Amino acid sequence: MKLLLLLVPLFVTLAAAQTPASSCQCPLFKCPATNAADLCRCLNSRESSCKRACPTYVPTILPCPVNPPTPSPTPTQKIEVQTTCTCEIGFCAQMWPESCYCANAHKQRCFERCGGEQPELQECPPLETPSLATITKALAFNLASCPQPTGTHAPCGGGRAGYMECDYGETCIKDPYKPGCGPACDQLGICVTDKLCGGFAGFDCEVGQVCEDDPRDECDPLNGGADCGGLCVWPLSLREGSERQE
Repeated sequence: MKLLLLLVPLFVTLAAAQTPASSCQCPLFKCPATNAADLCRCLNSRESSCKRACPTYVPTILPCPVNPPTPSPTPTQKIEVQTTCTCEIGFCAQMWPESCYCANAHKQRCFERCGGEQPELQECPPLETPSLATITKALAFNLASCPQPTGTHAPCGGGRAGYMECDYGETCIKDPYKPGCGPACDQLGICVTDKLCGGFAGFDCEVGQVCEDDPRDECDPLNGGADCGGLCVWPLSLREGSERQE
């Protein structure tokens, strides 16, 4: 406001000093006196208009102050107040009495979350705890119902005139589950896959087969041999067809 009071006399003096000749009339301006910056711009506009109307007039253009920026209002944040409480929808398996316990649990959780009246819970029968005997019986039934692997061994050996050979990749050995000396004395033997089992590496056989000592080497586990190699043989209980009854 003090700046405004200081500028008004100066502008009036300059305007009086620059009044053009009576033959040229400058346009009249009504400038507001409420703001120094607006008043300055208005008087400068008057000077420019007077120059356009009277070419011989020398205008006086003054630098005008800048209006301070108008502060923008601070936006107010609305806080939404939740007036209602909604319980989550629960799903229970339709199996009694598990569904009874599940429904009671949902009611209790809703009460703890939203409050209100104490929920009315159902009376559920006690859950049956399976005994060790029941579990053992069920496990034995499942194991018995599983199919057992079975296999067979083709016969080999026999008399010298009718000696039977094994297929490629197999070898003829004495059946370790039957008495006799096998092919060594012209008796029948069995064809087994010529693949090492046991030994230092402990190679396994396929499910159901047993690793028996390989009679072709000099390592005998019954006479102090250790880590002897063997061949995979089907036991009699898992052999197919008539071979089991021979």
